[in-house]
Amino acid sequence: MDKISRRMGGKVREYLVYTVEEAPFEAIYWKQADNGDWAKTDDGYVAECVSRKEYTDSKGRVKTLVKLTCGVQWVTNTSTLLYEPNKEVNIYSMVKPKPWQEREAKKSRTKNAVSSYVTQVVNGQKPDWEQIGKIYRPDQKNPPATVRRLFKQEVIRNMIEEKLKEVLISKGIDKGFVLDTMLNAIEIAREKQDVSNILRAAENFIDLLEMRPNKKITTDTLQIDMTNQIIDQIETEEKKLVASRKTESTDVPHDEVPV
Repeated sequence: MDKISRRMGGKVREYLVYTVEEAPFEAIYWKQADNGDWAKTDDGYVAECVSRKEYTDSKGRVKTLVKLTCGVQWVTNTSTLLYEPNKEVNIYSMVKPKPWQEREAKKSRTKNAVSSYVTQVVNGQKPDWEQIGKIYRPDQKNPPATVRRLFKQEVIRNMIEEKLKEVLISKGIDKGFVLDTMLNAIEIAREKQDVSNILRAAENFIDLLEMRPNKKITTDTLQIDMTNQIIDQIETEEKKLVASRKTESTDVPHDEVPV
């Protein structure tokens, strides 16, 4: 038996969700349930039905929406109502619930904050969290802290990497540029008889060419892997990621429904 907390009717309450085996009473299938009934989900759980309503769409078709305490779903011949996916993200009022990070990533305010961050990084500036925070959520009590928490989410870090690659390409810094830089660095290292830098460049080529056993590296990335540096920068505010053309350096940043 699970206890889930939900706000309904302006009040926060705890609701019980049983497995079919442990439910202390007989339950009906959710598609037949009405307000006050105990209903079975398609993945074997029992919860209270709190609403059954009909809605008319723009084409005049009548559709029925059933709301249980553990989830909602439209009644069709093929629809299913599942509790476990809702429990995983702790969202019970959406037909296809997604984690808040994924929903937040699609919002304009998030995209604008990511663009501002990447612009500052590419220009060699220390991120101005006050400014980025106000772009993202100026309504928050502490916008810098709010946006830093957001930027620690994996989906947002992926957005930053993709945006950074886009900006680097626009500046002519692509995979070909990276490879040319590495080759130039090897030549300089040879002239200086710098064995350590030659070996380091060779290591980079081994990764790019996927020559290590049982190890696969994606070769179409531009800056390899920025995830760790993004986290470090958010937490310490001391590291900088600078993208610039330097032919004598091999350093590339590594590292709904109605409710």
